[in-house]
Amino acid sequence: MKIDAIWLPETQQRVFRGLMDVMSHPGKTSDISTLTDHALPALAILATLLDGETTLCDHHQLLDDANWPLLQAAKSNAEQANFILCLGEKPVDFVPRLGELASPEHSATIVVFIESVTTGNINLSISGPGVNGKTIIQMTGLNQDWLEQREQWISSFPLGVDLLIVDRSHVMAIPRTSKIEVTSWDM
Repeated sequence: MKIDAIWLPETQQRVFRGLMDVMSHPGKTSDISTLTDHALPALAILATLLDGETTLCDHHQLLDDANWPLLQAAKSNAEQANFILCLGEKPVDFVPRLGELASPEHSATIVVFIESVTTGNINLSISGPGVNGKTIIQMTGLNQDWLEQREQWISSFPLGVDLLIVDRSHVMAIPRTSKIEVTSWDM
């Protein structure tokens, strides 16, 4: 029986190190496809981060039913889930867990799947912890509603959400501590 590499500990350790690197350096991208042989890096990220103690909302049904037992996470709605997987091209139609003042870490991590994390018609400037000055990023396939909703979600910092933006090969993190400015949004 052949097991996809994303379910093996050594692959998950490589993916985890890549995730820690992008979380520590907002706006930086990591090529997850070089760490795993799987076609959907979002699944490799979830395989790395989830366990039997976490909950997941597959908001736009991106996962195959066969993956759920391997992920071990319980299915949940977007308002209660620890992790949410969704399409970035669609407008936001939920309010995720934002944590509590005593436990801001009990907020959601949202994995947003878009067309491209490295090139595109959307230009953003990111600043804040982990960024030396400002970093300019480009992407394609993110509905503008995501940035507007994110601003609301992080307005009561330390409450908020952390975003992992992924495409077919790359991942980028936008933690709640990052400030984002739209420099251009060409439709």
